[in-house]
Amino acid sequence: MAIRREEKPQQGHKNTGLAEESGEERGKENSQGKPKKNYEIEIYRAWCKECGLCVEFCPRQVLSRNETGGPQVVRPERCTGCGWCELHCPDFAISVHEKKAGLPEE
Repeated sequence: MAIRREEKPQQGHKNTGLAEESGEERGKENSQGKPKKNYEIEIYRAWCKECGLCVEFCPRQVLSRNETGGPQVVRPERCTGCGWCELHCPDFAISVHEKKAGLPEE
């Protein structure tokens, strides 16, 4: 006789949907009241073979492919710094860094 476990619903489970954030919410505070972190994505073109893995693995659609098939950053404000693009790049051609507060943007 097999013992059967009942599944309990997960409490506090965050919705991973990709709903667009409003302009007011961006850059202010996250759900815990902490300031939202901003990230910079660097693509090393000399190393990139334009395979598109970084684009496919990005859960927030921050990256897309340009005319030649290479990755480009199209929605930097949506980046959560998860690093999936960086982890899956076979050429180490992409990196994600937290932007330091108070530094001017380039």
